[in-house]
Amino acid sequence: MLSGYGRDAKILIAANAVGQLFLQFSIFIMPFYLRALGYGMDSMGLFFSVQTFIGGLFFLIAGQISLRLGYRKTLLMGAVLGLLGRLFQVLALNKYFLLLGFFLVGVNMGIRQPNFSALLSEEVGEKLRHHAFSISFGLGTIFNAIGVLIAGFAPDFLTETFGLIPEIAYRLVISLALLQFALVIPALLVIHDVPVKNPRINWNRELVIKILKFSLPSALIGLGAGITIPYMSLYFNIRFGQTLAAISGVFFFQQLVMGLGSFGLPKLVEKIGPVNVITSFQLVAALLFATFPLIDVFLLAAFLYIVRSILMNIVWPINDSFMMGFFTTEEKATAAGIRRAFSTFMRGAGNYIGGVLFSISLSYPFYATATLYVVATLIFYGFFARYNRA
Repeated sequence: MLSGYGRDAKILIAANAVGQLFLQFSIFIMPFYLRALGYGMDSMGLFFSVQTFIGGLFFLIAGQISLRLGYRKTLLMGAVLGLLGRLFQVLALNKYFLLLGFFLVGVNMGIRQPNFSALLSEEVGEKLRHHAFSISFGLGTIFNAIGVLIAGFAPDFLTETFGLIPEIAYRLVISLALLQFALVIPALLVIHDVPVKNPRINWNRELVIKILKFSLPSALIGLGAGITIPYMSLYFNIRFGQTLAAISGVFFFQQLVMGLGSFGLPKLVEKIGPVNVITSFQLVAALLFATFPLIDVFLLAAFLYIVRSILMNIVWPINDSFMMGFFTTEEKATAAGIRRAFSTFMRGAGNYIGGVLFSISLSYPFYATATLYVVATLIFYGFFARYNRA
């Protein structure tokens, strides 16, 4: 699976994959953890918004940081700050301590993602880029699925088996997310950096337009995702009365199938081209989401959500890899960071819009998200159809 890759590329892919296992503890279970601590939806909105918008701010400057420090040192700095942030979330001494934790996790999120993409792209080269991004995504998603399953069942297991109160049970599960950094930081210490030949970016009209062409569709998709995705676990709970364990099973199966499916995606890209793969998958996913509110049976709704999520998300590594081919070594992290910043800021706005729409109707958010997904996909196709090289 990883034959043909250098040592550092293998370490990066492996560390990212295993890190996803522990990352998912915090993402999936965080709303339930905060609720067990006594925080309401208004406080949750504040915590999540701070993390989202801080992540967006650091997406904008992630490339500039790595131009000065290098990819490896920048990723290390982000990991250390992320470790502190998770520690503050576990301790949760008060609201301000928690807020600082979400702030630092947001910093790590903004620093890490664009620089990881840029470094992996440089490590594997042009020929293996689509394959490497898909393999990294696939392995990470499979470990992510295991994390979802454990996060769903662990709290009840701890309360029923050991008699722990929910607050302590959730805190122990969240604390497992610290193991992510126990693996990622040593991995970053043993790899070599990729030198950036030009420490400054030559900003010009062509470069700005290229970045904006990738950023606009991502911004619309981010807005649509923000409206519905953060609320899906609570939606299944409210709409169908399902338990956390049952909901985690849905997310586990979705992540597992998506991870396995991503291994075969590079072959499809070779046959029909990256743009055709991205747009066809996303359009079908958007149309499925539009029918979601019409489903009254939990198992059918769960199946539809799983298929939609796989189609929408499985193409992101191809999208990231496709984008990297348009930029030079010194431009990659900055371009990826700006695109993610657009998506993140709009996702943060979507979180608020989604809360408002869900308070009015359980259907409106899905129609809004589906519409935004369709518009974004058509814009992306319009921009890049001529670059589809099967």
